Amino acid sequence: MQMIKLLFVLMSGALFIGMPPAYATDIKIATIAPNQSTWMVEMREAGKIIRERTDGRVNLKFYGGGVQGASSKVLQKIKIGQLHGGMFAPTDFTKQYSDMNLYGLPFVFESWEEMRYVREQMDADLAAGFERHNFVTFGFVGSFAMILSNKPVRNQSDLRGKKVWLPEGDLISFEALKALNLSPVSLPVTDVLTGLQTGLLDMAAIPPEVAVALQWHTRVRYFTDMPLLYAMSFLAIDKRTLDKLSANDQAVLTEVLSETFVRMDARMPFESLDATEALVNIGIQKIIPDEGELDKLLVSMSETNLGLAKNGLLPLALFETMQGHISDFRNGGPQTEFGALSGN
Repeated sequence: MQMIKLLFVLMSGALFIGMPPAYATDIKIATIAPNQSTWMVEMREAGKIIRERTDGRVNLKFYGGGVQGASSKVLQKIKIGQLHGGMFAPTDFTKQYSDMNLYGLPFVFESWEEMRYVREQMDADLAAGFERHNFVTFGFVGSFAMILSNKPVRNQSDLRGKKVWLPEGDLISFEALKALNLSPVSLPVTDVLTGLQTGLLDMAAIPPEVAVALQWHTRVRYFTDMPLLYAMSFLAIDKRTLDKLSANDQAVLTEVLSETFVRMDARMPFESLDATEALVNIGIQKIIPDEGELDKLLVSMSETNLGLAKNGLLPLALFETMQGHISDFRNGGPQTEFGALSGN
């Protein structure tokens, strides 16, 4: 009888070996990134590491390709608990947290190294602000957007009256684009490809690597090699979901995701350069801006951007802080390893 009991105990234990724990937490995360994109590959690898290091207690489930809808729909689903996180752009939080839109103002940064310097000073404070809105982030990934168009754009005159994509609900970019004499057309990101195909849009501004991933390059003939704005994305997870995890499991998740974002962000200048070369190789014509055009736009848009802050669309004090860091850099601030990639 004792032997039978012992065998029963051993067999029962064997049944549970390798099975996920009954108290496993699934964290459901949505993104428009295609399933085979670098972002999805990196995130799935991070999820695998987190699952292993928490002995199956934390399981990240990713829904790629926009299957959960546009960002506004994802935020609604997070609010009611159908999802727990998503990959977002700062414009998705314009109403709740306009601070995040500082980096994405048109013609703020001249180069990768200038942007890196400013981010080193400000990223931590911007990330901390998300907790006031019950979200936790793990770092930012960004790249310079360039103009993709069906007619060459060499100067500000070439922009006049052109229909350009505007992310839904982005009041800040709306005012900035109007100042450039553009005609903003508000669309969810999932509809931009169709907009370019049908003529609803004349152009769109997006990093080259994202254009390739989303196939937008298949509907344009030109790209302008000029850093229009700094486009950033980040993973935000509902803080209430993370608070349900043990302190140790939270620490593992934060460590792995933070390291993943640092690694991805460090690669962006090189991925941008590779994608730019890929556009040329597939027949998209590279347009060089007129001499001095970038300098003129940097000066003219600085006044426009300041006006947006003074009118309350951005935090004025934070905008002035960013401008102070930019001024410091241009007056001899430290250089970075990305000097060879200045201006995209």
